[in-house]
Amino acid sequence: MKRYFGCILLIVIAFNFSDSFAVQIFGKVELRERIYVQTDKQLYLAGEPILLKVFTTDAEQIPLTFSKIAYVEMIGDSVAREQIMVELTDGTGTGRIQLSADLPTGYYHLIAYTQFMRNEGADVFFEKNIAVVNTFQSGYYPADADSETENHFSSSEEKESGTVSLQPDKTIYSTRDHGELILTGLPENIHTLSVSIAGKEIIPVSESDMSLIRKNLTKKSAAFSGKYLPEYEGHIVTGKIIDNQTGLTGVDNILLTPGLTVPGEGIRFFAGQKSNTGEVRFFTSGISGTKEISTVIFHSDEKNRIDIQSPFITRFVTEPMPALRLDTACYGRLLARSVALQLFHYFSEDPSTHQNISAPFLKMKPTWSYPLDEYTRFTTMREVFVEFIMGARFRRNAGKQEISVLVKRGSSYDYGTVPLVLLDGAPVSDHNVIYNYDPLTVERINIYYGPRVLGGYLFDGVVELTTYRHLHQDLIMSRSTQIMSYEGPQLPYRLDTPDYSEEKNRQSRMPDGRHTLLWNPDVRPDGKSSIRLPFDTSDLTGEFQATVEGITKDGEIIFATSFFTVGR
Repeated sequence: MKRYFGCILLIVIAFNFSDSFAVQIFGKVELRERIYVQTDKQLYLAGEPILLKVFTTDAEQIPLTFSKIAYVEMIGDSVAREQIMVELTDGTGTGRIQLSADLPTGYYHLIAYTQFMRNEGADVFFEKNIAVVNTFQSGYYPADADSETENHFSSSEEKESGTVSLQPDKTIYSTRDHGELILTGLPENIHTLSVSIAGKEIIPVSESDMSLIRKNLTKKSAAFSGKYLPEYEGHIVTGKIIDNQTGLTGVDNILLTPGLTVPGEGIRFFAGQKSNTGEVRFFTSGISGTKEISTVIFHSDEKNRIDIQSPFITRFVTEPMPALRLDTACYGRLLARSVALQLFHYFSEDPSTHQNISAPFLKMKPTWSYPLDEYTRFTTMREVFVEFIMGARFRRNAGKQEISVLVKRGSSYDYGTVPLVLLDGAPVSDHNVIYNYDPLTVERINIYYGPRVLGGYLFDGVVELTTYRHLHQDLIMSRSTQIMSYEGPQLPYRLDTPDYSEEKNRQSRMPDGRHTLLWNPDVRPDGKSSIRLPFDTSDLTGEFQATVEGITKDGEIIFATSFFTVGR
């Protein structure tokens, strides 16, 4: 049962791994999902970030809180140049696409979708044009050059007026000035509201009014394949079981048990659901940000591995984009903006380097915990287990070393032979690796007596080893285990800006080259019809545009723009 803005809906999902499924409300109406992306501006320099806000609705423009993951891609020549996943909470989320410094000048296509929307095809995806200028590449033309492509995206239709009032408290500001945006006429039942201030575009790029919002949220499609599962709980990692000998996909052993872990401190284990044809799905949570993931196949004897598949679409066909022609009159403004961007990167800490650290998926206390520095340090792992590890031991079976852990069966205990063994969170299916591992690099050993149910799998206990660096260094993996870097869903991003309401901050010698002055993707009026939003100008001068976009719980669009000037 989910609350859907005052109405209780029973959402029924019927599927199995190989067949299609349907999502119905009250068992009658098929659910269709739509998505919209607001960006802080429409024209970027190579090396700048695209700040974006995502929200989802149904096909009738009513806000929807169904999918938990949104996918955003920047397409050029039908090839994805940038791809991110955005984590959604109550149908909204924020993200950041860091454009590479060598991205060619040109128009690009920004698309967005959910896995659930892929069942209807690309016709219902969000689409918007953006432009990128690489100031280190040539591409300026005289003012009297053919300007047909410059105005290619300009709209001849009359723009719709805003639904609310958006005005700055002044029309002209100085650099490093403190100002306020005044928003009036706000409805009470706002679902989501975003406000941005950025330099006015020097060339037309795309629509930026209510028509763009409405066009993307009300797209129609008759087809529904039922092939893609909705991510209504979290990100679904997909993969294929590969035969290490032949390189083909398939399952020839019904006992093959796929698993996925997130190496690092703490236990994060997810069981996989496999099909007869070798596809695997892992229903994950808490793996946001860039981090390592590890896949393993138990009972494989190193015959199989899991290859993780991209969750993005493989190819999105777009109409040919015109060349981006820049008037030489734009040169001065773009040069000042480019210098400011380089200074910003030089003096500022790059927030893209921050890693989102999630809490351990499995929160339980170990039966026994052994910080090895408090014990006599031995040079072999066999001695460590023999001398003071209680409830776990090595034993030889068919010429190989296996770890056994105490497990309670009824009223008695015995040693189980199917434990989960992790080193810095990475699964180790070949226990000979642990037997031959250097114990002097291990900081702690945790023992969890069994039985333990993790992700639907029953293990005879857990043996968790953590090294000093938490990097599973020198770990030799079996052919059934793989460790790889994985770009998970982004957590909310916040744009940090200086506060120039105090004179000492205005006198700072730190350069301020912000082209985006304000990015507030989560404005909360709390039922007020009028609010004031503070902002601070930077060292850049020129005309700036403020934009507010949002939607009410009843599906009414909120939109307004306003302009002001920054001078010396």
